Amino acid sequence: MTPAINWDVVVTGAMSGIIFNLALDYFAKPRLEARKEEILEAHRSRRELLATTIRITYAAAFVCGDMPDGVDPTVRGNVYVEQDRQYERLQEEVQRLADDVGRYASTFPSPLLALVNGYVTTLQGVLLSARSRTEQAAVIQQLAGAMAITLSSPRRWQFWKVVARGRALMEARRLIAEHTAAAA
Repeated sequence: MTPAINWDVVVTGAMSGIIFNLALDYFAKPRLEARKEEILEAHRSRRELLATTIRITYAAAFVCGDMPDGVDPTVRGNVYVEQDRQYERLQEEVQRLADDVGRYASTFPSPLLALVNGYVTTLQGVLLSARSRTEQAAVIQQLAGAMAITLSSPRRWQFWKVVARGRALMEARRLIAEHTAAAA
């Protein structure tokens, strides 16, 4: 005896599957794709913020670097020219960061959003201050270095990396508070 096929059950199952897949394609997938793109853009912005912070740290380190006595005058002149170029680059990077701070800061939760805003405004304030270029660069190097560690995301969670990021976060907050209070 052969089993009888209940075609009503087969057709109902097929129709349910088709309706479900169409509903998923038209209603759920566009939202999921939009959310995925939003998440990818946030990660791109964070990586860009980190890269800019590292460039700022490098430029500031070069500007505040000292030359030992007895350096050949030609070399000294070349270094001064490069320090001038790096200072201009530092100013450009900070200005670009300030222009795009909304895009960067909006990718972080509230406490880090305030930190990123404070970081950028402190960088701008230091560059606008009456300090010498070397002093400006030294302050910016400290702050940008702490922020670079804070913003870096470790590939693997290791205790010492978490501790280092925590210390850098506290240092960045301290420097922002110190230089914000000094400007007031």
